Amino acid sequence: MENWFWILGWSLSILTMAGNGFVIFIVCRKRRLRTKTNAFIVSLAVADFFVGMSAVPSLYFCEMASGCDSQGLLSDGIGFIRWLFGYASDANLCGLVLDRFVAVARPLRYLTFMKRRLVIQMIFISWAIPLTFSAFVSPLRFSLKTPLNITIIAWFCLVLEVLLCGIVIFCFACMLRVVWKHERSARILAKQLRFNHQVWRKTEGKSAVKMMAIVLGLFLIKYGIALRCSFVHILDDNELCNDLHYKVPIVVLNSAINPLAYAIFKRDIKKQFKILLCKGN
Repeated sequence: MENWFWILGWSLSILTMAGNGFVIFIVCRKRRLRTKTNAFIVSLAVADFFVGMSAVPSLYFCEMASGCDSQGLLSDGIGFIRWLFGYASDANLCGLVLDRFVAVARPLRYLTFMKRRLVIQMIFISWAIPLTFSAFVSPLRFSLKTPLNITIIAWFCLVLEVLLCGIVIFCFACMLRVVWKHERSARILAKQLRFNHQVWRKTEGKSAVKMMAIVLGLFLIKYGIALRCSFVHILDDNELCNDLHYKVPIVVLNSAINPLAYAIFKRDIKKQFKILLCKGN
């Protein structure tokens, strides 16, 4: 690996662990921040924290120990850990997107539909899917590296990647449609009341869509790379992706940007963040 890779990777890893650790600390510290949406955020922050702790540091120590031979068991184990927490982060992100989708598209039904039990079930599923998938794929990857098994793994990864991308794209498109309708209604009302500036700033769901746009932008870039790698393995099981130099930094960057998006657009977390900064000064 080049020096620039380790400098960038370690910087992003430290930023990821610090940012997500701070989000976990803020939400767990204040009882009033323990809301349903923040439960999804904490679960995602935990997954992102482990992404920052496992992606680059494990690869670095693997390189220092044995050079990370692409065919070695240690290299496979490092790749598996990186893959596991990466998919856990993505599954938790999908859970958060679904929660925001219901809140924006069906705000009146949100409180009755999104019960505490359902939130716990969704978070549990967000962790259970990657763990179950890894338990199924691990024997195929580690014990029997035949072309057929590699192709099967590639197809399973492709299906999971397309499913996750489909969920977030569909939910985000629906959220954009709802917010566009709300803003259109706000413009009409503003013209009637002649208070354009005040009505415009009170549009519901706009901050949620902004937060999702930042997070999902990097999410889709990361999955574009992952889909390319899956197609490479499906078309030729002997062909290597050779994308580790830019795949790992993007994976870590995706986990690093999440707490920054919360700090900017999530009002309760943003408020608590400012309070802690003022106390620190």
